[in-house]
Amino acid sequence: MDRYAIFVDAGYFFAAGAQSMVGSHTPRKHISLQDPSAMFVDLFGTASSIVDGLPLLRAYWYDAMAGSRPSLEQSTVANLPGVKLRLGALNSAGEQKGVDSLIVTDVIDLARNRAIADAILVTGDEDLRIAVQVAQSFGVRVHILAAGDHTKNVSPTLQMESDSFHALDHAWFSKHFVIQKADGAQVTTVPDASSTYGGARPALDLDEAANQVIAELLKDVALEQLSALAGIVTNQKSVPPEFDGKLIAKTSALVKRKFSGEENRKIRGLFI
Repeated sequence: MDRYAIFVDAGYFFAAGAQSMVGSHTPRKHISLQDPSAMFVDLFGTASSIVDGLPLLRAYWYDAMAGSRPSLEQSTVANLPGVKLRLGALNSAGEQKGVDSLIVTDVIDLARNRAIADAILVTGDEDLRIAVQVAQSFGVRVHILAAGDHTKNVSPTLQMESDSFHALDHAWFSKHFVIQKADGAQVTTVPDASSTYGGARPALDLDEAANQVIAELLKDVALEQLSALAGIVTNQKSVPPEFDGKLIAKTSALVKRKFSGEENRKIRGLFI
């Protein structure tokens, strides 16, 4: 079948892309996509030029889920046309588990079933070399699309196995990544009680505290992210994990006590 597919290891993509922008390691929690839809449109354009304009089957986005639910960004990616979200898990050390095996399985299955003629892998992991070799044995051309400096983040043997090699540069990632340093001014916090009142203040009631925290959490969310958040919250009736922990913890700090399960459900309901 004269089609191609893209396989993106999101852990590699974020780590190597951020490294190319700032020159040092950046924790994943400080990296986000400015506009996931625009990023994929740009990625599809780059990939199309590699495979001489073949039609795209789909892009596979491999990521790790930190908790029991996908993050807002993961849910946004999952709802984009032509994109399939595939999730592994994070261990206690914050390392991805199960992602490489998902990529290997998908590449080999699509090659074996003659579903694609070309595969573009956005990764640098030596462990994926077997997928390249098996796919090529079925007649599939496999291309590596690196993120940033391939001399630092792509296995030399993986590069040698591929049919062609390309890279996304610093300027590409600068268009699509938002990087927030741990000490950056963009970090949002609920005003401290003592700084506002010059000392201890009475605890707020639950609704007042929750609504204050909600407003603070949403204040700096970009417009396109708000739109995605609204859609996901409406459809799933749940709070994405990157908001949920802060929502409960900050509200608890303002009310000055821990909550029952019913109160936690009420706070999440106010957010929704």
